[in-house]
Amino acid sequence: MKQHILAIVLVASLLQLASCSDDQDTKPTMARGNGRVKIVYDDAGIKPENRAVVKQIRDSGVFDRLAERATKTLALPHDLVVKVSDDVPFDDPTTEVDGKTIFWPAGWLNATRSLLVEFVPEVIRDKGVPKAIGTQNFTPDTLNIWCNQFILGHELGHALIHHLTLPLTGMEEDSADGFATFFTIIDKETGPNAALGAAVLFDAFAARKPNVTMEDFSSDHPVVQQRIFNFLCAVVGSDPEKLENSLVTDGYVPKTRAPLCRKEWTQLNYGWWKVLEPHIADTYKEEADAARAQARKDLDEENAALPGKIRELRQQQSSG
Repeated sequence: MKQHILAIVLVASLLQLASCSDDQDTKPTMARGNGRVKIVYDDAGIKPENRAVVKQIRDSGVFDRLAERATKTLALPHDLVVKVSDDVPFDDPTTEVDGKTIFWPAGWLNATRSLLVEFVPEVIRDKGVPKAIGTQNFTPDTLNIWCNQFILGHELGHALIHHLTLPLTGMEEDSADGFATFFTIIDKETGPNAALGAAVLFDAFAARKPNVTMEDFSSDHPVVQQRIFNFLCAVVGSDPEKLENSLVTDGYVPKTRAPLCRKEWTQLNYGWWKVLEPHIADTYKEEADAARAQARKDLDEENAALPGKIRELRQQQSSG
C-alpha cells in the first residue's frame, strides 16, 4: 500500500508540472462532415413481448436526446445508425467495427428491466433506497431508462473511437465507459442519473454472479464490480459538494477511494473534450471551447489540491 501511495504522489507531481503550461496546443484542423446519429425503431422487427419496454424508452426521449447531442457536438463523416429491433445479430447492444451501426436488441431492454424488477426490492429490503437516487426514482422502470441511456453512451463511445479513429492510451472498453460517463454526466437535463442507473444495473449483474472467474479477470472488459465503483466515483467527482454525503457517507464509495474521485472526473472531463477537439462541429465550437477551458481549469485546480489529499490519506492509513 505504501508503494502504491508513493506512486500516486509521483504521478501527482508530474501532473502538477504538466499543468503549469497553458492549454495552447497547436489547434487541430477543423473536421468537416454532416453525418448524424439516428435512432431507428424497427417496429415490425420488435417482438410483441418487448414492445411495452421499447415504448418506455422511446417515450422517455433519452436515446433521441443523446443522439441529437452527439450530432450537434460532432462533425461526423458518416451517419451512425442505432437500430432498435429483435431482428439483429446479437443478444446485447453491439457496435459494428466500422462505427456506423449500433445493433440494439429490443429483448435486451426487457431483460435489464426484468433483472431490475427482481433486484430493486432486494436493495430496499437490505440497504434502503439510496439517497443519491431517491424513492421516486428508485424503480425498475426509471432505472432501466437511466442504465440503458448510459449503455447507449458506452456504445456511442465505441462507435466514435472507430468512426473518428480516436487515439487511445488504454483498453477500448475502459475508454467506452469513460465516454459514456463523460457524455451523460455533462447532460444538463439528466446529469449523473445515467451513471447511477448503470451502477445499479451492474450491481444487479454482480449479485447474480458473485464469484469472479479467471475469464472475468482476463476479459477485455473490466470486472463488473470495478465498473460500479468507477461509475460512482465519477459521479462523486463531478459534484462533490452535492453527492459526497449521499454516496460516500452512506458507504457506496469507499472513503479510501473518495479523495481521488475529483481527480478522476476532472481528468476524464478534460481528456474527452481534448480528444474530441478536432472533430467538434463548426456550429458548436464556441460552446465546446468554453467547456474545454473550464474542464482544464478544474483539472489544474484539482492537481494543485491533490498532494494535500494524498498526505491526508497517508496520515489516516498510518494512524489506522
